[in-house]
Amino acid sequence: MPADDSALFGTYTADPVIDSEKFLIANREHNEVFNDNGFVVRARATNGEDVHLWMFMYQQKGPEVIVDGNITQTLLVSAKFGDGEEKVVQDRPYVNKGQNIDDYLPYGTMQVTEAPDETTWENGGRVFINKPPNWYVKGTHAGVTVDLHFKQRGKAFYHCGKFEELTTDEKGIAGYIVHAYVTGTIEYAGKKLEIAEGHGIHERIIMYGVIPPRIDYMGGRGSHWMHGWGKGFSWYILNKAQSQSATMMINLDNKTYGVHGEAATIEEIGHWLDPKTNQINPCKWRVQGKVEAGTFVAVVTGYGRAYYNWVRRGGVLLVHQWVCDSKATFTRNDGTVIEEDQVASCEYMRTLYNQPRNNLVPDAVRNEDVQKTISK
Repeated sequence: MPADDSALFGTYTADPVIDSEKFLIANREHNEVFNDNGFVVRARATNGEDVHLWMFMYQQKGPEVIVDGNITQTLLVSAKFGDGEEKVVQDRPYVNKGQNIDDYLPYGTMQVTEAPDETTWENGGRVFINKPPNWYVKGTHAGVTVDLHFKQRGKAFYHCGKFEELTTDEKGIAGYIVHAYVTGTIEYAGKKLEIAEGHGIHERIIMYGVIPPRIDYMGGRGSHWMHGWGKGFSWYILNKAQSQSATMMINLDNKTYGVHGEAATIEEIGHWLDPKTNQINPCKWRVQGKVEAGTFVAVVTGYGRAYYNWVRRGGVLLVHQWVCDSKATFTRNDGTVIEEDQVASCEYMRTLYNQPRNNLVPDAVRNEDVQKTISK
């Protein structure tokens, strides 16, 4: 993990504003760039299917990513997994496109249109229309066509820092996640899913100058990016890979609370041997946190998964996306308790292979030479 925890583990909360949704890369395009805009849907469609849909755009540049590129990723898991005791971990088909190097679109092809009250990002057929406190996702990518509306739920959680503090110095980072209510449609493989009461996430992050190598800070047991939603409250946690420390957000009683450190933890309490990867990965967790308003405990169970690799200079990370449910409890300081069966999702990131640094190709031997090799 970077020495300065505030790079990824801040706790500031505020409403998102249109300026943070702009491209923001002008005069900041230094040696390394990670410019991220994305959306996640977790819902039960009206036909009874559990849906986990991941739609992101990334502008990537620098030695770590090997080949500079503009990336659009779509990942979709959607199925009827059963009820009660029947809902166990299952190896189901899924859609995923965007993170393989041959999926990358050329660096500089992303189209961003900025207006006073909205910013539109377009890449690879996917369209993001950002108008906080509302966002719209449209278009077709990887055979998945969407028409979705995200409506803000709670404050944005600026765990990567404030956008208004960005400068044009040699390095900088800012970013947030915000929870949302989601409605709309998802179409793929001749099927149309109606989302009437869905939940979701919007993420917006920019890093430039120095991008911490993920293969270094996602070693050990890996890092979890986990969310849960119910009618009474929603929550988010991101943990360090090599300690119990984490950052957590809770939306409750029309307020958003944040906490960082050992007051927020994830414990792995169940594992699954994946028949596709032969990896033993966590599939059940106990999540706990204490914020100003009270204490939180959830048991989160994953039962549908998708996975892919991040190929990085000097190594490979294995990333799993989990469809989850959560049995969550929040106990207020006055002793009143909210207990909910919630929907949840988890991105689980772990270094699969880390090559010794003295065997790496020098920085100068990168994009152009690699591109030539690939083209052969």
